[in-house]
Amino acid sequence: MVPASAAPATTPTSATATAQQSAAAESTTAPTMPQPTMRAPKPAPTSQATTSAAKAATSKAKNVAKPASVAVTTGPVIDDTDRAKPVTTSKTKTVTTDQSQTPRTPAEIAARQAANETAVRALCDYLLAVVKELGVTADLDVDFGNRYATLNFDTAKQGLLIGKHGRTINALQDLAQVYMNHHGASHVNVVLDVDDYRERRTATLKRLAESTAREVIATGKQVFLDPMPSFERKLIHAELANNHHVTTFSEGRDPHRAVVVAIRK
Repeated sequence: MVPASAAPATTPTSATATAQQSAAAESTTAPTMPQPTMRAPKPAPTSQATTSAAKAATSKAKNVAKPASVAVTTGPVIDDTDRAKPVTTSKTKTVTTDQSQTPRTPAEIAARQAANETAVRALCDYLLAVVKELGVTADLDVDFGNRYATLNFDTAKQGLLIGKHGRTINALQDLAQVYMNHHGASHVNVVLDVDDYRERRTATLKRLAESTAREVIATGKQVFLDPMPSFERKLIHAELANNHHVTTFSEGRDPHRAVVVAIRK
């Protein structure tokens, strides 16, 4: 009877232990199953936090950078490039001004005068050869200075050398100026004269300017003068510059450029 009563006592205990073990096993295994599911979303909050942190850092950087740009925009209107340009330009101008204002040494002045004299002598030989081809035999009297050279022809054929309205002598003068330019003496102004023709021509142009002004004032219409070289047009402009009733201007292209005298408005 003892074994029979002992058997039932041990059976429930083992069954209970077995049930507890199985429950413990289930409870132990139950939380381990959803762990992959629980771990999967964890990186997402981490990435969102990182993204939000990056955005916050970017916004902070923008906020930090904005005051600099605003300060530049609201500051002086002159930018860096504009500030740099005047400095370079001023330096260049200063150097140019210093070079132009540098006084020449006596040796340089003497060398320049010698070169100009050589060019004028060569010009005289050239012009005598040219007028000889025109059938004119002449001599030349030279009045030479630092920035001018007046060459006066002495010939018996004055009319042939002057030409109609001074066209021949004016053409020779233009040719002489080009010759001097090509020989490094462009700053020397050349004037050709024959038997005081330039003086007589100046008096004639002054009378022409006054008579034309009176005609324009009387008729109220503008008057076109004959084509003239530039130095003669300048004389007309200068003669009528102080006239309060008329004005002068030039029209056309050389060698057909002429002075126009009109009513001053």
